[in-house]
Amino acid sequence: MQSHLKLVKPPLYSGQDGIAAMRALQRELSLALQVEDWARVRHLDRICVLLIERVIAANKDDKSTLICALSELKGVYAGLIAQCQQEVSLMANH
Repeated sequence: MQSHLKLVKPPLYSGQDGIAAMRALQRELSLALQVEDWARVRHLDRICVLLIERVIAANKDDKSTLICALSELKGVYAGLIAQCQQEVSLMANH
């Protein structure tokens, strides 16, 4: 039996590819927040750190791409913080 090795191109993080990767992660993070899947939120948060580093490195000469990608992500994290504060308030009142 012969096995076949299939090479996969590494993901691209520059320009619109980087923005698309950030948006995909944002969608996944938003879904996890909606269903309060905190294990998934933690997992995606760790991935987000790596993704941000790669997008920044790939777009260091394209500030507009960086601003666009990071501004959208900021909104997702603002929602996460607000939801966490609400959860803490609910727990404190019980």
